[in-house]
Amino acid sequence: MSGPILSGPMSGTRFGILGPLLVEDPAGPRPIAAARQRAVLAALLLTAPRTVAAGELAEQVWNLEPPAGAAGTLHSYLSRLRAALGPLGDRIRTHSSGYTVELHDGELDIEVFRALRNRARAAMTRGDLESATASYSEALALWRGAPLADVPSGPWRDDAVRYWDEQELQTREELFEAEVRLGRAAAVVPQLRVLVAENPFRERPAALLLGALAADGRRAEALAEYQRVRRVLVEEAGIEPGEQLKAAFLEILREDDDRPAAPRLLPADLPDFTGREDQLAALAKVLTAPEPGNPPAVVVVTGPGGIGKTSFAVRLGQRLRPDFPDGQVFVRLGGLRAPRRPTELVAEVLRALGVAEIPGDPDRRTALLRSTLADRRVLLVLDDATDPAQIRRLLPASAPAAVVVTSRRRLPGLAGHVPVELGRLSAEQAAAMVGNIIGADRTAAEPEALARLVEACGGLPIALRICGARLALRRGRSIASLVARLEAVGKRLEGIDALHQEAAAASVEGGVALHQETAAHKEAGAHEETAAHEEAEPADVAGGVALREESPAADAERSALRGPLEESYLALNYGAAGRDVDLARAFRLLSLIGGERFSLPAAAAVLDVDEFDADSAVEHLVQVSLLEAAAPDRFAFHPLIQELAREHAAATDADDARSAAVGRWTAWCLAGAAAADRLFDPNRPKLAWEEWIPDASPAPFADRTEAGDWFDRESAGLLEAAAAAMAQDDFATAAALPMVLLQSFRTRGRVEELEEPLRAGVEAAVKLGEPEVAGVQLNSLAIVYGALGRFDEAIATFAEAVPHYEAAGLAERVAQARINAAITVAQSGRPGEAAERLTASLAELDALPTTPFLASLRVSVMLALTESLRDSGQPEAALELYPRLLAAAEEVGDTPRLAIAWGNLGKLHAKNGRAEEGIPCIDKALELHRFIGNRDGEGYALWALGEARALLGQRDHARCAWSEAREIFLTLGRHGYAADLAASIAELDEAAQG
Repeated sequence: MSGPILSGPMSGTRFGILGPLLVEDPAGPRPIAAARQRAVLAALLLTAPRTVAAGELAEQVWNLEPPAGAAGTLHSYLSRLRAALGPLGDRIRTHSSGYTVELHDGELDIEVFRALRNRARAAMTRGDLESATASYSEALALWRGAPLADVPSGPWRDDAVRYWDEQELQTREELFEAEVRLGRAAAVVPQLRVLVAENPFRERPAALLLGALAADGRRAEALAEYQRVRRVLVEEAGIEPGEQLKAAFLEILREDDDRPAAPRLLPADLPDFTGREDQLAALAKVLTAPEPGNPPAVVVVTGPGGIGKTSFAVRLGQRLRPDFPDGQVFVRLGGLRAPRRPTELVAEVLRALGVAEIPGDPDRRTALLRSTLADRRVLLVLDDATDPAQIRRLLPASAPAAVVVTSRRRLPGLAGHVPVELGRLSAEQAAAMVGNIIGADRTAAEPEALARLVEACGGLPIALRICGARLALRRGRSIASLVARLEAVGKRLEGIDALHQEAAAASVEGGVALHQETAAHKEAGAHEETAAHEEAEPADVAGGVALREESPAADAERSALRGPLEESYLALNYGAAGRDVDLARAFRLLSLIGGERFSLPAAAAVLDVDEFDADSAVEHLVQVSLLEAAAPDRFAFHPLIQELAREHAAATDADDARSAAVGRWTAWCLAGAAAADRLFDPNRPKLAWEEWIPDASPAPFADRTEAGDWFDRESAGLLEAAAAAMAQDDFATAAALPMVLLQSFRTRGRVEELEEPLRAGVEAAVKLGEPEVAGVQLNSLAIVYGALGRFDEAIATFAEAVPHYEAAGLAERVAQARINAAITVAQSGRPGEAAERLTASLAELDALPTTPFLASLRVSVMLALTESLRDSGQPEAALELYPRLLAAAEEVGDTPRLAIAWGNLGKLHAKNGRAEEGIPCIDKALELHRFIGNRDGEGYALWALGEARALLGQRDHARCAWSEAREIFLTLGRHGYAADLAASIAELDEAAQG
């Protein structure tokens, strides 16, 4: 069978590691001659889409022993690799944290392999053996030889080869098992003999061969083969056959067995289950690893309601059916809504295992269960546990039995378990899931609407399933129309919830709509932790009885999406007594924090407690899956859970309490941003009005580096804090935040993000009656417009600032606004006019008494004037002004402008045939930009340094500088600049080859 097309029929792009390294584009193969470059690409492909840090990549390329100067050499390898890849070179992306290779669906052979194998396994689960064998065969056809055959050997490469050899072997075993089940044992026996010979100590091929021989009526041969394999294991490895091989042998010997049939009680697997393949594979190894007599494998799967814990456990159990031939038992534990008693659960498992007489004494009942499970390969799936005490009596005493537990809460008190936390699906996985429900043709026809639907569902499987079920029911309805309805509602949780509520109401009235719409997530075992399991037998506990006596209408009103989340929230009230922090209140108030993630200090500010108590609250919310540990010391809400929390905050907490919580957060943001600003821009002239801004106590940052790291983590929240302050009429904070954030955003090349906060800052200043503050905000806003190339708006905004400054009686500020307008004239392409205006402005400033503000302003004017003189064809006049400019900038400590001035002077020297004089100037600029953390300026300085080096014929130095500059601009999203630099590097290489 030929291999599948790896990408869409119009693409023609393929990457492959299942054989010699392969790269193809529509023009044909892209051979990579250099072994180290092949190693770089192989490392990126194996880790995609994860970003690989430069240090980690160097270790992989040089087999854990990178040489001195490895970083520069690695840059060179990457540049040459991009050139070798041709149009695909831009797929190698540089980020602040390292490197990635961008891959599209179906382009990488190992991803195609995984997809085909998953399709085959799903077909096996539903009994479609023909489809399974076809998909297995197609997956195996992707192998072109030994993986990474032409990549230099080393620890990482050899580990990858071993892993993929193992995947091929497992897939062949699964294919042969399917073939035998299809009645093709005779055809499979010769292939299994080869597999056994190649893997003499691997038991599964031998077990499969025994089964195939027996199925082909060759029972005696099967028994002889067992004895041969046993002899090899004993004589050459010193071990007896393991359980799997023994089970196959005993199955052949067994003629009559009066034991009850092995229970197969897992719910049906979901046909639309998507993703989580790595976790499934890892847990399959965990559950089957312990030898008999060792402690049993216990896996605890946690996550919020609706994340798909039960469907994950069911898929895992169905996949492991061959490994647990003595049965799989599925038990619903009742969850937070109706937790069932342990002794009742033990009795249910015993009955499932065929035990008729069950002792009344709890200890004897537990002992009988453990005795019954002894030496039997049984998998217990315990769904929706509330705490360790509920499940301890259900745990087997030893392997080979194993247990999978699902719970909305982490269970730290359960000794020896392997915890697995399920997170939201990625955008790609969520889109694939919708496609599995409604058909790939419909999702392919509306990619933009699909992306919006995926975003609205936040990667939560139950939300995706509800929306998908509605679209599947009405095939004529577009995805866009459903998204428009959700957006019209304004709240995603409410909108998605309404889809389920409507179906529920229809069910109460006629029963048809709910049956049709929710068949995919209820009758097929949506396995969503509560609503989908209402049909469970009544529990003999008081709470369970009461809940199960609700009317059908009440059950219908309970959403499969909202219900589990509400239960987790309500449980916080029960557990809050006696704690220093009310957990339910903490859940509500923390949801008011803006930004995607928040820190522990921010949480402490919002809750008005110390960090110890805040940590207690946050940790508990993480434990019960209402909050995510998004990164070290960083936390986040799932979007739908955050909406639920905000709903409860609006309903429970008074307006002034919510406003106070938001106010504490915005005050914390302002204090931190002001402290960072003092380090980033210590010479910025402060307004008298700013004196009210509180100092953070204790000082939050030891130096500029710490402040920069804090800003990078908090920047999204800082922008939202400005909007939040304005929304609740905290005009002082709304006006102050943009002022203390300007330098931070400028040095990181993100100044355009301040446009809206600055607009709000102007409005806030006007409402406060602070004309100077309004003028400063307008001045900053005009700078933003200039940085974005919107020069006419910038000039007009500078002019708009003038009357505010005049109203405040600030002649210096008036001059500043007019000077800034002149500088913008130069930026707009009129350097001659700008030079005349700036010369006049400098003369005006020189005539005024010197103040710190005017001294700083004079630096700005001289810097702009040197640029205008240069650009208007007057380089000598510019050179005459530079000594004064450099001295003035040094005197006032204006490091950002000093760095720009040194860089401009160096470029001017180089342009006028004096590159040797220019290089030390550019080096000085580069040093200063790096000192203040100005990545944008660093990129420009490196660009200029490369140009100067190239003029002197120093090609290697030029290439190194340009490569580093290109990586910086890629990180900053300046892809046009990066492309220009790539072209310059290519020209340099062509010139060197010529």
